[in-house]
Amino acid sequence: MLLNSITKKYSGSAVLNDLTLDFNQGEIVGLIGRNGAGKSTLMKIITQTIQTYDGSVAGNHQVGYLIEEPKLFSNKTGLFHLTYFSGIYGNTFNLNEYEGLLLNLQLFDVLNKKVKEYSLGMRQKLGIVMSLLNNPSYIVLDEPTNGMDVETSFEVLRELRRMADEWNVGILISSHKLEDIEAICDRVLFLEDGVIADEQQFIKNKQRTLTLVFENSVDLAAFALNQHFGSVIHSGDKDIQIETAVANAEIFKMVNQLGVRLIDFTAEKKTLRSVYMNKFRGEYHDTQY
Repeated sequence: MLLNSITKKYSGSAVLNDLTLDFNQGEIVGLIGRNGAGKSTLMKIITQTIQTYDGSVAGNHQVGYLIEEPKLFSNKTGLFHLTYFSGIYGNTFNLNEYEGLLLNLQLFDVLNKKVKEYSLGMRQKLGIVMSLLNNPSYIVLDEPTNGMDVETSFEVLRELRRMADEWNVGILISSHKLEDIEAICDRVLFLEDGVIADEQQFIKNKQRTLTLVFENSVDLAAFALNQHFGSVIHSGDKDIQIETAVANAEIFKMVNQLGVRLIDFTAEKKTLRSVYMNKFRGEYHDTQY
């Protein structure tokens, strides 16, 4: 799917500003940003629930989605929803086809219960299954693990990964649970001021942020001039931060070869949370663990 030069304005203000991105089938892409960054608008453009904008979207003809809470009939059963919405898409619901997914999501045994008896997490899981009823090439999910405990969230994330890997479904997912995004996404896009401001990869990521504090600025300058371990993300008078996958032993070997004095050293694994906090300077407030 390719979005090219998307601009969307409300009352003259651009929520999305000449935004371009693409993602492929079989890939899980995370989308994060502060409230008001335009995530929901972008998702609604992809799913064609917003149809007036500048730019173009290609490849979004077969898209399933769960944006905000699923729209459910409280007095109808889970099975009714799957059958009814399959019919809207012109399909006949085949329980055997979805049995494995429903079992893994622990929905199979409650299909004949009315959804008013479902917890919020169960409703979310039903909404995810409903997003697949039109046999989509892509699905767009906004806060799919909302209302779920850690164990249930893990079950859902595992199934999403399986959908991407085995069903070749492309998934765009937005969540305030940064750990969820990091756990399953092939890459993560940072939406800021209506554009994709950055992109990070986290699956199988071995990058760490190293902070090295030297005795004086001369020693720091010697290290900074000669280091080839990774990109410098901060440099002060006596301290430097670099992002690298190189082993600590290699760092210390170079320090010894240069004859400089290192007085403090810390290593922090690169996580989505640390990247986000560095990027937005602590303006992110996460209450959903």
